[in-house]
Amino acid sequence: MSLINDALKQTKQSRQQSPPSNPPPLSPVESAGQSGGSWLAPVIIILLFAAAGIFIGLSVSKHAPSVASTPLVAATMKTATVAPSVVTLPSPDTNTVTVALRKPTELKLQGILFAAARPCAILSGKTVFVGDQINEFRVAAISINSVTLQGKTTTNVLSLSPR
Repeated sequence: MSLINDALKQTKQSRQQSPPSNPPPLSPVESAGQSGGSWLAPVIIILLFAAAGIFIGLSVSKHAPSVASTPLVAATMKTATVAPSVVTLPSPDTNTVTVALRKPTELKLQGILFAAARPCAILSGKTVFVGDQINEFRVAAISINSVTLQGKTTTNVLSLSPR
């Protein structure tokens, strides 16, 4: 038994002389999902803004006439004269109604941009399309060298004269 006791004493002494070294503490591991996903949200937001810009641009371009592909016909001025009246409502202390004639509205045909799909004309500085309302008239038709305006009781045809 003494051999066993001697061996135990020697092991005890050797442990006291050289204590075991502690390994350094482990650092926490970062998950790969956080660093990889941090760029994903800004990219998605940028793509959504780009898609919205494209859709807005397409919807605006459908409403604007394409000037580059349509021939411009030289314009001279013709006028249509209409004399609507202005009605003034009575003041509370009187029962009279005043009717005054306004200066006649003159529409001037300044040019026609004719495209088979969607023609337009320039009347008194305003661009109009078929179906648009200008003063008391509705644009009924636009041809290569004339514009037909439909009023409540009259129809006016403004045309370009050749140079």
